[in-house]
Order: sequence, then C-alpha cells, then structure tokens
Amino acid sequence: MNDIKFTKTNGGLARKSASEDPISGLLLYNMNGAGASSTPFVFGSADGQIKGFEAVSVGESTAYVKKFSFPEQLEECNINYEKYVGTALGELQKAKNFVHYHVTEFFRMNPAGTLYLMLANADVTVDGIAILQNYSNGTIRQLGVQTSSDNAASYQTALSAMEANHKPASLVLTKSGKNLDLDDFTEDSLATAGRCNVSELIGCDFDTTKVNELGDYAYIGCIGTIIGAISAANVNESIAWVQKFPLGFNSPALTNGNLIKNVSEGNQDLINGNRYIFVRTYVGDANCYFNDSHTEDVDTSDYAYIENVRTIDKACRGIRKNLLPYMNSPIKIDSSTGKIDPMTVSYLQSIASDALVDMEKAGEISGYSVEIDPDQNVLSTSELEVIVKKVPVGVIRKMNVKIGYTTNL
Repeated sequence: MNDIKFTKTNGGLARKSASEDPISGLLLYNMNGAGASSTPFVFGSADGQIKGFEAVSVGESTAYVKKFSFPEQLEECNINYEKYVGTALGELQKAKNFVHYHVTEFFRMNPAGTLYLMLANADVTVDGIAILQNYSNGTIRQLGVQTSSDNAASYQTALSAMEANHKPASLVLTKSGKNLDLDDFTEDSLATAGRCNVSELIGCDFDTTKVNELGDYAYIGCIGTIIGAISAANVNESIAWVQKFPLGFNSPALTNGNLIKNVSEGNQDLINGNRYIFVRTYVGDANCYFNDSHTEDVDTSDYAYIENVRTIDKACRGIRKNLLPYMNSPIKIDSSTGKIDPMTVSYLQSIASDALVDMEKAGEISGYSVEIDPDQNVLSTSELEVIVKKVPVGVIRKMNVKIGYTTNL
C-alpha cells in the first residue's frame, strides 16, 4: 500500500555514558573467509562491499576495525541482515547476519554502550586483542572474542601484559560448539589458578529462525549479548542478576545445540561447577538469564567472578590517574624525624582516595582505606608504597529460606 513510512534512527544526539566502563570490544571472523572455495568479506567503497572500516595488521593477517556508537551504523557499512523466507541464504550472507546479530544484541543490552568491532576473514587469535585495545587508546574494559581453538592460557598471558601497561580488560571467549558433546562441558573444568581475566561462554539462542539465518554461526555463543550485559552492569554487578539482566531468548541452549530445557539440572550443576557461562531458566519464570559471571580462575580466588575483576580494575585505573601527576615530584621530609612529612602523607592519601570515594558513592564498593607509612625511606629508594584496601559489594548467589508451621507467632 502507498504510504509515508518512518524509520527511527538512533545516536544523532551523540549521548555518551557518564564513564568509560561501557566501552567494549568485539572480535568476529568469517568462518568461510579462507580457502579456495571461500566466500570472504570484501572491504572497500564499492557497491556491496563492507565500508567504513580501517585496515589494521594483525600478525601476518589483515583485520578491519570500526567504532560503533549505535547499531544503525551497520547499514551504513553495508552489513545488512537478511531474513529467512523459505529460501536458503548464501554463506556470505549468513556471515553478515552473524555480525549484524551480535552487534545489535550488544546495543539491545546496552543502548548507551560504545563498541569497537574487529572483523577478519580468519581467526585473528590472541594478537587481535592487543591491536584492538591499542586502537581504542586503551579504553576498552571488556572484550568478546570468537575463536576456533582452546587458547585461554595465551589470552590470559596477553591480558596480563595489557594490564602491566595499564590497559586492563576482562575477556569472554566463545567458539563453535557444533561438534561438541554434552560431556565436553560436564567433564572438563576450566578452573586454573590465576586465569582471572578470561571467561568462556557456551550459551546461545538456538531459535529455529536464527539457525536458518545464521547457519553454522548459530553454534557460536551469544557473545554480543554478554558483552552488552557486562558493559551495562555497574562494575560490582553480576550479569546473572535476574531483575536487571533478563535475556529474552526464544530457545536458550548450549552452543552444541542442546536446548537448556533438555539438559538435566544435574548436568547444569556440573557445567556451572566447571566455570562455564551459559543461559539458564528458572521454574515459574518465562525468561532466561546467564547462570553466573565466572572467570576461569579457581572458585576460591578473590577474582573468581567478572565483577571482582572489573571493580578492582576500575579502582586501579582511577588511583593511577589521580597519582600520575605526582610521578617524579619532590616529596617533603620532616627534618627532625627523617620521616615523610605528615601533611604530605595526608595529602597523598587523600589524592589516592578520590577515585575510591566516587566508587563508594556509586555503590561499587562497600568501603576502603588508603595508607602510606611515613617511616618509608624515600630518600634512599625513591619509591613510595601506598597500601589500598577495599571492601567489595557482595552478590547473592544462593538463598536458604526456612518455612514451616507453628502453633503461634
């Protein structure tokens, strides 16, 4: 019918989040982009080509990066989503659908987020995360990576190096579960001491329509959704918070295609105990949610959950920003005692505390202390030790409710 149609765009007001906590990265690749019979992404300015991306070198490969502030930019880049209407889609279109789906999922979970998207025609593996973080000038707080191998240890090494250069981030890995069995998730624990910056996602929406529109990409975890949820969460919040993070999936499943409703509670407990992140349901609730916010660290670690890592990373960034102007500055010594001047100690403690004051006001930590020992021999060492302690905000992971009858109250 003839009519006047309206399409609402988003992002024209250039609204920004109040902090850099939501800045995120996503690394995706075209699984059909390599080989003699491949159907790769083509980047350029011609009709049909993906445009608006900047080429970057990743090892011996080339990847393409663009900053997204709103999902409508996908159409400007010629990354369109084609729906299944009974006719099979080509492999290249499925790859484009895959990119479109995960980017729009990110913005569905966090419309105020910022996303640095890296695309490639092959798995860029570990090298890509440092390139993308540098491209963002070190502002990315959480990264989602589609990978093809079990290389979590290498990712942790790379993330530790980034942290040493004051660019800390949390990373969620996901890979195709198409050829995996349930035993691969129930028998293999991810827990490894010190692997606190890496998590593994094995949950997805295995909706029949999505399977037709994404093909083999339907077996990739819901990486755009989880990175959007992390970016939308305050740093102290678990993405498994039922009230705040309902996912709205039609067919929550594991990445091997097993619908979660067909996975026994016992097996779900095993998978959760092995520190995987997946999508679960609750009896009496029609929605679905992430089971938890595990990192691959051991469950006794202070950094066993993504929110633990994000909170301390934010504190480190804030304290460093406040103390950095005082690097190589003079420090006054009390001439009668040889100790650091008490006024100087008090002032530097206050400067270091400012970032934590803001975090406490925001409800991201429960309390803190900053201590500088005035007896330090700064004249000999030229080093100043600052001791910071934080009391975190807890997360209710289990509830025990006692209920019964009584003859009186």
